[in-house]
Amino acid sequence: MLFDIRPKTQLKDLFDREKEIDELRQSLELGEPLVIIYGMRRVGKTSLLRACLNEFGYPYVLIDVREIFEEHGYVTRSHLYEQMARFFTSNLEFFEKLGFRIKDLLKRAKAFQVSGIGIEVNPSVNVDVTSIFRIFNDWARGHNTRFVVAFDEAQYLRFSGATRYDGIFAWSYDNLENLTIIVTGSEVGVLRDFLKLDNPKAPLYGRYVREILLGKFTPEQSREFLKEGFNELGTNIPDHEIDEVVDKLDGIPGWLTLYGYYHGVQKLDHRRALEKVFETGSKLIMEELEKIIAPSRQRYLAILEAIIHGATRWTQIKTYVEYRTRTRIADKNFTDLLKKLVKYGVIEKQEDQYKITDPLIVHAIKAIVS
Repeated sequence: MLFDIRPKTQLKDLFDREKEIDELRQSLELGEPLVIIYGMRRVGKTSLLRACLNEFGYPYVLIDVREIFEEHGYVTRSHLYEQMARFFTSNLEFFEKLGFRIKDLLKRAKAFQVSGIGIEVNPSVNVDVTSIFRIFNDWARGHNTRFVVAFDEAQYLRFSGATRYDGIFAWSYDNLENLTIIVTGSEVGVLRDFLKLDNPKAPLYGRYVREILLGKFTPEQSREFLKEGFNELGTNIPDHEIDEVVDKLDGIPGWLTLYGYYHGVQKLDHRRALEKVFETGSKLIMEELEKIIAPSRQRYLAILEAIIHGATRWTQIKTYVEYRTRTRIADKNFTDLLKKLVKYGVIEKQEDQYKITDPLIVHAIKAIVS
């Protein structure tokens, strides 16, 4: 259902993403080697990725890089292989339905052990990522198909020590004709910096990359999403309530879904459901935000507070921050602070004005500084 709060796994549960679905399908049909799916958090990147890969019919492996980083604080090849092994084990039936015997494939990959209960990592073997990719590619070529390796929240691969994944992706691009790598990223600027797409000295520079951007819903899309979601549940809600939700949640599918879940599934009344979204969502937002602003927390909070109070231009924001923190800030240092918030998707720059991307960030910051 539309108001399922977990990532979607079927195309029928994706709302109004036909354009993005077609782009991803076309990219795989054309055999494009590298696809990037961008978008702020909670716009549905993981849902798009999982639903498409589940239904397009290509064998694939999906790695949640953020999960690895959150658990370990860094990302090693062993961590990647462990996730691959778990993914293959839990999806053996899926691959069998496609006619692919994953166990036969992985017998060639020394990083894995095939047991009676599934796939495990071989702890005594140190295998390069490129070797694993080559095996996937050779196997796909023998079966006249493509193999997809997908990295969700791929910007966390930058915590992989000496391993250069931009170089590995470039090598795969040049040498593995039956392998497609898909990466997603909610910290758009960070992901682009990590891949170094605009750096003439970097491995991926100058190569064609399919870039798919998932944006927020428009007000009309938001209304239709809510109406269709409540229709699935056999519930009708007044237009004025829908209008208030659309106005307050600014087209972010994750928050609209959470409201629908609280109101339509848990049966909270409209007012309490909306309050609950802001309560729960603000806690999630602050957990994420604190990690970003920790190096200069007072200044970052002052920047966000300035924007909330209507300062949208560089000079206005800087003036407010220096007044609020009672310190002088060098122009370059202040610009770096703004750039970091843009890279991490906390704020966005439109022409010469800055705007906070998520209304729940505004709510969370107001609660802190009030």
